[in-house]
Amino acid sequence: MENSTTWFLRDHNVTEGCPTNDTDTGLQQQQQRGHRQLTEYVTVALYLVTSVFGMCGNSLTIFVLLSRHRLRRRHRLRTVATCFILNLAVADDLFLVCLPLMAYSTYAHRWVFGDVGCRLLNTFWGVNLYASIFTMTLMSFDRYLAVVHPLRSIRYRTYRKAIVVCAVVWVLGFLLVLPMTLYSRVQRQDCKVRLMLFHFCRARRQIIKNGGKPPPKGEGKGEGACT
Repeated sequence: MENSTTWFLRDHNVTEGCPTNDTDTGLQQQQQRGHRQLTEYVTVALYLVTSVFGMCGNSLTIFVLLSRHRLRRRHRLRTVATCFILNLAVADDLFLVCLPLMAYSTYAHRWVFGDVGCRLLNTFWGVNLYASIFTMTLMSFDRYLAVVHPLRSIRYRTYRKAIVVCAVVWVLGFLLVLPMTLYSRVQRQDCKVRLMLFHFCRARRQIIKNGGKPPPKGEGKGEGACT
C-alpha cells in the first residue's frame, strides 16, 4: 500500500510539473526568437543605411576630385594626397556594394545570388580590406615624409609615382584575395570559402590515424568537406 501511494504521488508531481516546464520552455524560445529577429532587423537596417550614405559620400568625393581634374586643368589638384584619397574612396565603394547582398542574405537566412555572387562578394570584401589598409599606410608614410623630410622627399612624392603605387596596391590586393575568389562557393544555402589545404591536412591526419590506410569512402564529408 505504501509503495502504491508513493508511486501515485511521484507520478502526480511529474504530471503537474510537465505543463509548467513546457510553458516556460516555450516562453523562453519565443523570447529568444524575438531577440534574434530584432537583432536581424537592426543588422539589416544598419547594412542598408551604411550602404546608402557611404555610397553617396564616396561617390560625391570621386565626382568632385575627377571634375576638378577636368574643369580646372590650369589648377589641377594633382597631389599625392588627392591620389590616395581617390584610391581609398574607390576601395570603400567596393565594400559598400556588398552590403545590400549581405543585408538580404541576413534577412532571408540563405544565399540566393549563386556562386558568382558569392565569389564577387568575397573578392570585393577582401580587396577593400587590403586596399584600404595599404592606402592608409601609404598616406601615413607620405605625411611622415612631408613633415620630417620635406626637401629630400619632394622628388619622390609626385603624382605619377603615387598612381604607380596605387596600381601596385590594387594588383597586390587582388593577388592576396585570389584564393578566396577561387574557393568561394554556396554550400548549404550559405556563402562560404572552402579551402582545399584544410581538407588535405584532415585527410592526411586520417590516413596516419588508420595506420597508412586511406579512410573509407564518404567518411569525413561533413560540413565544409571537399566534394
